Amino acid sequence: MIQRILFENKTIIHILFLLVVCYFSFFFANSSFFVNIMEARNFVTAREMIEKGNWLVPTMNGELRLAKPPLPTWITAVFGMWFGIENVSILRFPSGIMASFMVIFMYFFTISLNKNRIAALTNSLILASSFYVLFMGRNGTWDIYCHSFMLGAILLFHKAWKTESKNWMLFIGAGIFLGLSFLSKGPVAFFAVLIPFLIAYVWVYDGQVILRKWQPLLLSGGIFIVISFWWPVFISLVHVHEATTIAKLESGSWMNRHVRPFYYYWNFPIQSGIWTLLIFSALLFPYALKRFEAVKEYKFALIWTLASVILLSLIPEKKDRYLLPVLIPSALLAGQLVQHLFRVFKNKTANKWDILIFGANLWLIAFVALILPVGIFIFFYQEQQISLPDFILFSLLSEGIFLLLVRAWKNKNSLNLVFGMLSLMLITELFIIPATPDILNRNPDFKDIRGVRRFEEITDLNFYSTGEEGFRIELVWEVGREVKEWNFTESSGLPENKAFVVFSSSPPTEIIPKSIQNKVNIKILDFYDNNRYSQGKHRNKTYFQKYVSVIHPK
Repeated sequence: MIQRILFENKTIIHILFLLVVCYFSFFFANSSFFVNIMEARNFVTAREMIEKGNWLVPTMNGELRLAKPPLPTWITAVFGMWFGIENVSILRFPSGIMASFMVIFMYFFTISLNKNRIAALTNSLILASSFYVLFMGRNGTWDIYCHSFMLGAILLFHKAWKTESKNWMLFIGAGIFLGLSFLSKGPVAFFAVLIPFLIAYVWVYDGQVILRKWQPLLLSGGIFIVISFWWPVFISLVHVHEATTIAKLESGSWMNRHVRPFYYYWNFPIQSGIWTLLIFSALLFPYALKRFEAVKEYKFALIWTLASVILLSLIPEKKDRYLLPVLIPSALLAGQLVQHLFRVFKNKTANKWDILIFGANLWLIAFVALILPVGIFIFFYQEQQISLPDFILFSLLSEGIFLLLVRAWKNKNSLNLVFGMLSLMLITELFIIPATPDILNRNPDFKDIRGVRRFEEITDLNFYSTGEEGFRIELVWEVGREVKEWNFTESSGLPENKAFVVFSSSPPTEIIPKSIQNKVNIKILDFYDNNRYSQGKHRNKTYFQKYVSVIHPK
């Protein structure tokens, strides 16, 4: 009954349901995970915007940070200024909002594409529960901003191209979204989302409509240029040398850092998490082109997906998180398969391939639902990270989802398959995410370096780090202050003539030259091991271990 109401009722109910799903996907227990390196860079930059007022020229740990456009940092800084810069959940909140916008944009884009609200809800649910969308929506990183804004622009373009009128307001809105996307992360979304979309649209639909409406498109481009380039132009005028250096460094990093082979991204369905097999199944185009009723829409989703993967594969630098934009058309692709299966089973026209694909997807998830309580028992209940009542309730819900999927197989209902997969993800988030930090933090010697904040005697002192390993930006975030570098191998002098604080991975008496030690008094305050992983693990690093000392010039 619930599934029928959700999948068959009107738009307002769908949107409300999607917002509930988005809450659990992007906001629930949002402070559970520790701040990672990408978040630390962004949060430190936002904190320094507030403290130093450097909104137009961002800095990170006192150094110019001009490589990334500042819009997401501005938004995060505003939230931090209003609700507390130390509140990690609040700092991650804007990313969750942008991920929610992406889900809602997908809903209305699907309606614009085929006027099918059930398909719109299905595609949006797949997107909201895809792993990397979920991950990026829960992290204070900037990828979700540019791709969400770009999907908004694509939605408005598509609506504008469908009718004969000029649709000036839609083009103006699209231009604004394009500008906001560029101001979030430069040309990334243009390359990974917009160009593949245009390739698919021109290939499958009437590409001439783009040229026929060149006047409002020109206005849209003008708005995009103004919003996108005022900040880079400003920076290039104010910091000419630094801007040039950053441009060369960024372009070089695409060619030299994290280089992977061309085929590295071709396992992209895995990044969707629970929808992996469904997307792989939807990629079986000989089957789909022969059997699907909405062939045009399938071709559009397929070409958009493959074009995005191919373009991303052309860039030598590759990271798994760069596949986030591919999950947008992949959700459309998987939704096409769900709608096809729903239609053929309803009309009793399914053949053996339809039954095989439906069965493979359904029984895989059913098996996961059946045995998941065993994994929760071993890794969470036995580790005392989940209570007995919670474990019992989780097990009952998981087995209930198993029974729902068995019923979906009996009734051959692909919409119940989607609902079952979504429910499995939601109960996992509800019960497991709050307990995950204790499972991840396996270092029995962990000592949070935020503890340095309790020493009143160093409140007004400047912070320095020394040693070849440097001072990680995650630690800069935790100590709450700018930490400068003290390189005593290049200069035999002290960084300043008054007392200051030094962070070092070894005791300062072992690394500071004797010639300098003779000029100072050294007081070790404490030792912190900020490693989340125990010794002997490859992620346990010495650069997370720091002695905190006060240096007093004699």
